This record gives sequence, C-alpha cells and structure tokens, in this order.
Amino acid sequence: MTQGPTAPVPTRERLRADLCAVADLPYDGEAVDQLAHALQCGTLAVRAGARPAVVAAALLHDIGRSPGVSAQLPDAPHERAGAAYCTRLLGHEVGWLVGAHVLAKRALVTLDPGYAALLSPVSVRSLEQQGGPAASAELDRFLRHPLAREAMDVRRWDDEAKVPGAPTMALDELLDVAIAA
Repeated sequence: MTQGPTAPVPTRERLRADLCAVADLPYDGEAVDQLAHALQCGTLAVRAGARPAVVAAALLHDIGRSPGVSAQLPDAPHERAGAAYCTRLLGHEVGWLVGAHVLAKRALVTLDPGYAALLSPVSVRSLEQQGGPAASAELDRFLRHPLAREAMDVRRWDDEAKVPGAPTMALDELLDVAIAA
C-alpha cells in the first residue's frame, strides 16, 4: 500500500516544535538557553501589554537559530531566516518585526547614548558583527517604518530576557497569544 503525501503540520505545532528544538541550545555564551530566552522575551511583551503580533515577534525573534528554520536559508543571518519563516506562518507584520530586531539594536545604540551600556558582553560582540551603530541613512529609513517603535520594544525585551531562572509564561500560553496575531 502506498501512502499519499503527508498533511502539512498546523502552524501551532510547527511553531512549538521549532521553539522546542532550541531548548538546551547555548545562546552564544549568555546565561540562559535559547528557549528560556524566547519565553522570557515573549513574557515581557505580554506583561507590557503588547498586541499579539508584537508578542509573537518577541517570542520568535531568534527562531532563525532553530535548526529546522536555519536549514531553510543556511547562509542567511538568523534574523533573515526568522523573518522568512514568520512571514510564511504568521504574516508580514510579525516577519518584519523579527527581521528588524537586529537593526533595532543598531538603531538604539545610535539614538540612545545609555543603551549600549545595557548590552550584555555577548550582545556587544555581536553588535560589531552586525555592523555596529546604525548609519544615518539606514536609521532614517528604519524610523520611517510604521513598526519601528515596536521593533525597538522587541529589541529591549530581547536585551532583558537573559536572566537565569526568571519566571515566564508557559510556551503554550505564549503560543495562544502568538497564534492570535
């Protein structure tokens, strides 16, 4: 007996599987693994009263590091792989926010003199690899985007979400909000 094509995996299960795939994966030398980081970031967004698309972006901003997601665009930086994945599953808005979280860091370094001092040593190192502070032309273009402020919110939660043992919402609770996006 031959089997027909397999049914596509529903969005919720795909998101859950790809997030669970980063559990216990090191986070570039940070004190938390990548799943704990994602849960903390999503929880911070919920606590701040962010709308569902922004919560989804906060939870999924580093999903491009998940093995199954990064394999789809193996030569792309994690923010680009994550943006493509999120756009496909959750729409353009979530995809743009995920793709913009690195530029948002670079913009914040340029705009807020105290911001760089808040970055972890790992984030300071990656800033240099990501191009350093945003140049004025890219900063102007970024700030004109209607989601720029929310991208900077995601970035600030990203920076805060590196605390070992921090209490978070459960993954399924966060996915409930993300899927509502």
